[in-house]
Amino acid sequence: GVSMPSMQRTGMDFGEIMELERADKRQELHERTPLSDVVLDMVCEHFPNPIDAQPMRVPRIWRGDDESELAEDMRLVDENGEVVLMVTDIGIDPHAGEIAAGRVFSGTLEKGQELYVSGTAGKNRVQSVGIYMGGEREEVEKVPAGNIAAVTGLKDAIAGSTVSSVEMT
Repeated sequence: GVSMPSMQRTGMDFGEIMELERADKRQELHERTPLSDVVLDMVCEHFPNPIDAQPMRVPRIWRGDDESELAEDMRLVDENGEVVLMVTDIGIDPHAGEIAAGRVFSGTLEKGQELYVSGTAGKNRVQSVGIYMGGEREEVEKVPAGNIAAVTGLKDAIAGSTVSSVEMT
């Protein structure tokens, strides 16, 4: 993986990169400029932080009352507001079972909470909350708004579900 910042950081130029590629020295190229470093640089530079992004995102993805306190909590990324989590992926862990991953738009997720899953009846109890550190899931006590959370216990959730502490559309 290469980018201008990675070439500046490593001191490599396109000529050297092409030489290593032509000489089939891909392992050396990988060690000197790992793709993961380049992708992380791009994410940090181009992916907006939640405080800047959510005021623009919320009106596009949420069809609720734009004047409500809940809408304001989501726009402000308020960790003290009602819990709103948008599930973007469901993964399977051999030990923990189904893991729902998604952005916490408002509130703070904590183990033991009983939350609604959009489109289903009743509540689901959160068994654990965590964050991803690379490919590994690290369990934590709580995950506040603005973060990407990994949650177990949401048996009714599917990708695209909204999980919340109040019933919502």
